[in-house]
Amino acid sequence: MIRVNNISKSFSKFKALDSINIHCEKGQSIALIGPNGSGKTTLIKSILGMVVPDSGDILFKGNTIKKDFHYRAEIGYMPQIGRYPDNMTIGQVFDMMKDIRKAKVVSLDEELIQNFGLDKIYDKRMRTLSGGTRQKVSAALAFLFNASVLILDEPTAGLDPLSSEILKEKIIKENKSGKLVLITSHT
Repeated sequence: MIRVNNISKSFSKFKALDSINIHCEKGQSIALIGPNGSGKTTLIKSILGMVVPDSGDILFKGNTIKKDFHYRAEIGYMPQIGRYPDNMTIGQVFDMMKDIRKAKVVSLDEELIQNFGLDKIYDKRMRTLSGGTRQKVSAALAFLFNASVLILDEPTAGLDPLSSEILKEKIIKENKSGKLVLITSHT
């Protein structure tokens, strides 16, 4: 499904990735674990096409991701720190994302929206939210479009224990349904 072939990436003199090879298949759950600055987020952003490796290649379902962005519709991504327009409400953020991806949506997965209680606070502006609530929005968006691949960058950071447990149960459920799950965590 995803094959990372010998990719390297440097930022000035700092080598974030050095000849990395990974092969990920449908139904796997893979944890990328390491200290801050070890290249986990750089690797994820390379897979997403947000960072261009200096060398090597990344394949999604056998096709290179170079000069192609359509594969991203099959990926649900939860960033380490979600950034959203401050003046928008939670509901407007969800509506905007649904509108952007409407051509690709078969069915929506709104389970986390309900389980986190986000549907009850749709009118709250993003600028007023705590870090944990922003993290809940990011998680709900990652799962919303029923993607076959879930890439979750430090998914439980900032979540309270109950919300963290809700998210972990959802990750396990989706992985058992055959989705590829990539998760980063620091040591």
